[in-house]
Amino acid sequence: MKKLIIELGGSPFETVMKTTAPQDLRYQPIYPLAEVSRYTRVKPATLRTWTHNGGSDVLILAAGPQVAPFSFINLIESYVLEGLRRTHRVPMQRIRRAVEWLKQNYGTVHPLAEQNLETDGYDLFIRELDIPVNASRRGQSGFPEVLANYLKRIERDEGRIPVRFYPYTYAQAPRTIVMDPAVAYGRPVVVGTRVSSQMIFDRYSGGESLKDIALDYDLDIPLIEEALRCEIERIAA
Repeated sequence: MKKLIIELGGSPFETVMKTTAPQDLRYQPIYPLAEVSRYTRVKPATLRTWTHNGGSDVLILAAGPQVAPFSFINLIESYVLEGLRRTHRVPMQRIRRAVEWLKQNYGTVHPLAEQNLETDGYDLFIRELDIPVNASRRGQSGFPEVLANYLKRIERDEGRIPVRFYPYTYAQAPRTIVMDPAVAYGRPVVVGTRVSSQMIFDRYSGGESLKDIALDYDLDIPLIEEALRCEIERIAA
């Protein structure tokens, strides 16, 4: 059986402090549902069933009621949930039970993004003092077996809260396109720059060559190609 380890959270105290900090761009509403759907490859209808602008029994609590209600943390939650559901085949009933238990016991409204989770493909676990505790079974001990690396595309800060996400366009895609809520309003850009994949796509669609675009931005052509893949995937989703 496969096991997923999600090292995305600090202590409950750190989680609460970061979650409630109004100045933290990661928790501000910046994405419409359609964008979260495209970048995480979750169908819009499915995403709607996971999210809500109020209540305590939802899997993902949206950041606000605006036209763009989803935060960067919401995007990460969607990515994690899709990985648990599709890649690791964890039953939704088990996920819901674990999310509810983690909210009650760890003081966070975003446990899918802020906690250290593992799965054996059936239950969700959280480690306490290096002991795996079964969150799906409300705190029983458990022994998940095999580690997986689904979330290598998420970068964390010192408090283990997500800060950057590298959307994938194909299996083993390089981490050359990044989404950072502090850069370009959280839209995909070429790593180390403020050049958005949308800008590159618009210029290429307008008839400019890869070589000309690369020269203009002082970027290698493979980076331009990866930016185009990101936008083509987004449009096709």
